[in-house]
Amino acid sequence: MAVVSLATHLAALDPARMTQLLEQRPDVLVEPVPRTFEELAQRLNGVDSLSEALQRINRDELAVARVVAVLGEMEPATLAERLCVPEADVRDVVGVLCARGLAWEVRGRFGLPPRLAEHLGADFGPLRPLAVIARNSYVEHLRTAVAGLGSDPEGLRKPELIARLETLLTDPETVARAVRDRSPAALQHLARLVSGEVVYSGFGRQDDPTTELVRAGLLLDGSSHQPALPREVALLILLDGMTGITGPPSLPPADQAAADGQAGAQAGLRALTTLLDEARHRPLAPIKKGGVGARERMRLAKRLGLAEPALWIDVAAATGLLAQTREGYAPTDAYDGWREADPGVRWARSALAWFALDVAPTSRETADGEVAPPVPMVSGAGLLRRALLRAAAGGRSLRAAGEQIDWFCPLHSYDDERCSRKLAAARLEGEFLGVVTADRLTELGEHLVAVAGRPDAADELARRCADLLPAAPGLLVLQSDLTAVVSGQTSAAAARLLAAAATPESPGAATTWRFTPASVRAALDAGWTADELRAGLVAAADRPLPQPLDYLLGDVARRHGAVRVREVRTCVTGTEAEISEIVNTRSLRSLQLRRLAPTVLATAADVAEVLSMLRAAGFAPMPEDADGVVVLPERAADPAPETTAPRTRARVAAADLATRLLTDTPEPPRESPAQVELARLDAELDAAEVALLADALDHDRDVRIVYRNQAGNRTVREIRPQQLHGRWLHAWCHLRSAEREFTVAGIESVSPVG
Repeated sequence: MAVVSLATHLAALDPARMTQLLEQRPDVLVEPVPRTFEELAQRLNGVDSLSEALQRINRDELAVARVVAVLGEMEPATLAERLCVPEADVRDVVGVLCARGLAWEVRGRFGLPPRLAEHLGADFGPLRPLAVIARNSYVEHLRTAVAGLGSDPEGLRKPELIARLETLLTDPETVARAVRDRSPAALQHLARLVSGEVVYSGFGRQDDPTTELVRAGLLLDGSSHQPALPREVALLILLDGMTGITGPPSLPPADQAAADGQAGAQAGLRALTTLLDEARHRPLAPIKKGGVGARERMRLAKRLGLAEPALWIDVAAATGLLAQTREGYAPTDAYDGWREADPGVRWARSALAWFALDVAPTSRETADGEVAPPVPMVSGAGLLRRALLRAAAGGRSLRAAGEQIDWFCPLHSYDDERCSRKLAAARLEGEFLGVVTADRLTELGEHLVAVAGRPDAADELARRCADLLPAAPGLLVLQSDLTAVVSGQTSAAAARLLAAAATPESPGAATTWRFTPASVRAALDAGWTADELRAGLVAAADRPLPQPLDYLLGDVARRHGAVRVREVRTCVTGTEAEISEIVNTRSLRSLQLRRLAPTVLATAADVAEVLSMLRAAGFAPMPEDADGVVVLPERAADPAPETTAPRTRARVAAADLATRLLTDTPEPPRESPAQVELARLDAELDAAEVALLADALDHDRDVRIVYRNQAGNRTVREIRPQQLHGRWLHAWCHLRSAEREFTVAGIESVSPVG
């Protein structure tokens, strides 16, 4: 794929403009970085790189890019004529596209990177250029078209007729007049052709819409009597329905005064920490098709008082703090470090993860139902979210930005109803995270939008938010009414203890936990001892226990284990009074307990079932082994899920890479054996993509690939290549959390991860 013109354009940039371009496209700063302008052009022409850059394109930029994609490279004056706008406006828009690496300028002509031109011109793919159609047409057909467009074809030979048609059919006024004079049936037929629909109207009919359009010169009748619509005509018809280059809409300032967003951000961090602490104590139950289902989310909402648990599940997973294990979704080994970090650092990582999400966590509905969080899904909600927040930056009205979202985000594919739903979800989620308040961005939200996309976004956002989100020690107050009031964030040890021995009552800025005989008994059942509970609570509160709580722990501990369970298949022992009570408890009749002695019962049920039913009935049994020794359950130290997280690659500063490209003379590239073999197996990948894939294979790094399997299904995978054998690439697939094999020829594009 030729990228010579883009490379030539890049070589002509001065250091300041080159640095600006590299800052706009930070993915090319990931090692291994380009060493030449040709390699840089190939990286800028990559699928993922272009997809990321297109997220910021607006309607004016898209209109200009589409004309160039369909008609090819052209001078600014010609481009302005096609769009019927001043040349200065076109130059301004193209200048922005060039600054992002989405266009190039060489010798006074503008063009697009090849993959971008192919993508934006795809709508006109079935339509052939005028020159191709005319070259295969009879002279009489060309004369008919010239006459139909109001010009005199007499005396013109075929080359002259083609030149005349090119002049007529690229003139917006001529095409608009020809379209305006057509019948409703012909206009409907023309609209179907412009949309790319294949239309058959039969043979030999002289009054059908096709014949009318041929006589008007809008369709050219080829040698096979198959009239065709030139792509230049289709483009002008589409442009005629557009408003041209209008400039950004004028958005009014928000009516509300600016807010810092501190309260919302702190509440969001509490919600996220509460969810993850709960998942550590009890992994979130997954449903069969993956994700955390509605029932489990309702349990979380009721137990923890969380609003929109789906939001916090998605954000936790996107931040790398939650992953699926055999037991369910549980915190990763990165959670402890995140939990102990300063609030600004924690909020920065979480807010950036939410900002980058492709889905709307609170709007995951599809035509077939819901995709449960945090399962990935194809969605344009993230594109809308980012466009909305960027448009509203600077104190502008979010409502007004939403009304003009089609200008700021022309590539979204939603109808009005679904678009409104996704925009509402973005505002709701932003409020929960402290990014949005009422009709404007908060101070934290302004900082988020300003740094998002930068290579150092997390560090810079944390630095900007440090004063707004100061570190404050959590406070745990134990009260004589058997409650604990928690304000701020307690230590991880205190959170584990409360989750094990108490029940949350009223979440909020200050969360209330209540100790009950049942909750304390549950902690003892899980392997805690009364002394451990006392010591942990005293350490967390930094003061002695209230007497009622101390008595509660002692009373439950004294009774706990008074009833013992040993396996006969199962044998139950206890005091004569307790054994009598068990025998007469109706809910235990299904165990079919048999009294072997005044203090001994036996049953055919297994130990686990007997323990569970006795505890449910209000008793406090403990298991024994065959020798009568109490068996304490092993209390594991909250193992982190076994995951193979994507590895972060080193980055080069934009200014350093610009200097290196503009001043250094690179040595001839040394291709590794893997690079040579990969290039042989997949000729569709360009040199930069082959180099990225070979680098990942040689240095155990991650890459993102677009892969098409033998059935023709295309997926996006993040993989860590491990071995190349034959035509197969053996790799760890992060999407499937398992090893997979990919045919090298099925890899359609490669981009770096991290």
